[in-house]
Amino acid sequence: MAPRAATLPRMTPSPGPILELLVSTQPGGGPQHVLAVATWLRARRWRPIVAGPRDGALFDRFRESGIETVELATDRLRPRTLLALRRLVSERGVSLIHSHGKGAGLYGRLVARLLGVPAVHTLHGLHFEGYGAAARAAYLALERRLSRWTRVIVNVSRAQEAEGLALRLFDRRQSRVVVNGVDVARLGATALERWDARAALNLPPSGPVVGCAARFDPVKRLDLLLRAAARVTDTTLRVVLIGRGDEERRLRALAVSLGLGGRVVFAGEIVDAARLFPAFDVYAAPSAKEGMPLAVLEAMALGVPVLASDIAAHLELLGGASPGLVAGTPEAFAVGLGGLLADGEARATLAAEQRTRARSEFDARQMLTTVEAIYGEVLRL
Repeated sequence: MAPRAATLPRMTPSPGPILELLVSTQPGGGPQHVLAVATWLRARRWRPIVAGPRDGALFDRFRESGIETVELATDRLRPRTLLALRRLVSERGVSLIHSHGKGAGLYGRLVARLLGVPAVHTLHGLHFEGYGAAARAAYLALERRLSRWTRVIVNVSRAQEAEGLALRLFDRRQSRVVVNGVDVARLGATALERWDARAALNLPPSGPVVGCAARFDPVKRLDLLLRAAARVTDTTLRVVLIGRGDEERRLRALAVSLGLGGRVVFAGEIVDAARLFPAFDVYAAPSAKEGMPLAVLEAMALGVPVLASDIAAHLELLGGASPGLVAGTPEAFAVGLGGLLADGEARATLAAEQRTRARSEFDARQMLTTVEAIYGEVLRL
């Protein structure tokens, strides 16, 4: 949900709908961002349409929120998806296509080019390091071509913008930085008390717990978190992993091989997972790369101390001098976890610092008004 929009001056909405095109509706930063944007637009009397695959729980959440939602296989390369999208844009008189994710970005900008509709594209992270040399070159060349058909490229962090400019994926005039934001009032209203959150996750009321909410993908390095937990001397430590993905079977096998066994909870895909974060003594973010991780920001805003790998996005989010930043190795994470779990005062100090930073510098209303202003700029409203 988005914060209340009624108190702001209204911009004249576009004559036709705004199409938000997703590559997934699984709970995660990108789809949750789109839910907030679409809810905000609807409250501001725009006409948002969300289109994407029905592969996650957020598909139904969009509809429950009163947002027109269309099933479209943007996560597959199929000519019929391109035809279906072209038909949707033509028949509904779409004024602007805003795509999120690689597949959505390809389909959305192709159709925008074909029909003369302005396109906006958000890069929710730049992930291509796992590709082979030929696939990497092809991906970067494609992004450069598609950017020529894009009015505005939205970057979710300044670090990502710098990387994209260095890779020549867009030019500086196209780029707008719109960092993720949190609706503190909503987070506070929906978050469970510590004991209720632990009960919901089938955790004991006492004992140390470290948690993370992420898709199970190699870039998230959840294996690093498990290896770190196995090194922590407190054998009552439990690890909660919220999410799903192709890595789950490997992660489960790794937990067993490390002797963690029943001390790791695979909680599955949970909508509004942040309401359960109060169950954690520490939120861990061991990713190898991120755009601007929403779950980390939510944990900070809720006062759950965050221990994060010292990648560019986390430095921007936590602040370069934050003691919550550690090297992205199992050894460094184990030392960081052990220190925080053994020192309640250190946890409280870190949580307070991070909570203040999240609430003062990453406000959802600023994010949403900036997105709306971009639409107005592109549509000349």
